[in-house]
Amino acid sequence: MSGPKTTGRTPGPPRPAGKASPQLFDAPLSREAIEQALGLSAAVRVEVVEQTGSTNDDLLERARLAAPDRPTVRVAVHQVAGRGRHGRRWHDARGRALLFSVMTSWMRDPAAASAVTLACGISVAEALRQRGIEARLKWPNDLLLSERKLGGILTELAFDSQARASLVVGVGLNLCLDPETRVAIDQPAAALNERIVEARLASEREDWIALLARAVLEAIERFEREGFAPFRARFEGLFAYAGRPVVVMQAGLPTLAGVPAGIDGEGRLLLSTDTGIQAVASGELSLRPSDA
Repeated sequence: MSGPKTTGRTPGPPRPAGKASPQLFDAPLSREAIEQALGLSAAVRVEVVEQTGSTNDDLLERARLAAPDRPTVRVAVHQVAGRGRHGRRWHDARGRALLFSVMTSWMRDPAAASAVTLACGISVAEALRQRGIEARLKWPNDLLLSERKLGGILTELAFDSQARASLVVGVGLNLCLDPETRVAIDQPAAALNERIVEARLASEREDWIALLARAVLEAIERFEREGFAPFRARFEGLFAYAGRPVVVMQAGLPTLAGVPAGIDGEGRLLLSTDTGIQAVASGELSLRPSDA
């Protein structure tokens, strides 16, 4: 999977946002179009379903039976039980979000899985920025647009009966948000249709999925070779809260306050506090700006 060449289209730069018929997003996704745009048909298995509970759960269940012989990208038009960190529900209206998971075998220490979440987030954010979408990162796993949640990444591990590990990385990205979905989301949210006209978004969904899936696959491959080191400086340039006071939350309660001082080689947030620099692992923690 080194240096793949793509043979299909890639999404073009953004144009002014506009409204289109919501029926445009009801069209089924084409597995063949995703494979062509991905350009890795011999190396990566692509699956498309109209509806499922969760693409992550689908692949985790399969990984517990046997580690994959090659990477798999599983795409859904709609998820009825999508979820993020801490088991929070992922809300999407049918066809109005990019929803997919990537499964690969995992040879590194299981403890490194939290850092690969950041690596994938960095790669996805850079792919978006290459297409003119000014995505930023919120440690440890959110993609932001204008300081509102555009999408998220969920990384999980599964082991089969022979103790072989599989990594599953789920990606959800809002294409457009109807009023009901926007209300259901528990935080300010953003969508790609704020930057790109909906008719174009609807016609390019397969290209966007291929672009972001390839970014995830490349991030995993490089992480397995080199660890988190190549991603560290790249995160600094994408971090939405660099130099801003933040509060670390656990179970909805503030546990630590300070100013980010970067991240370490394991993807832990370095926080400058009144008592010095503290390294914060992701775990069950989340970050909030205190100057918002």
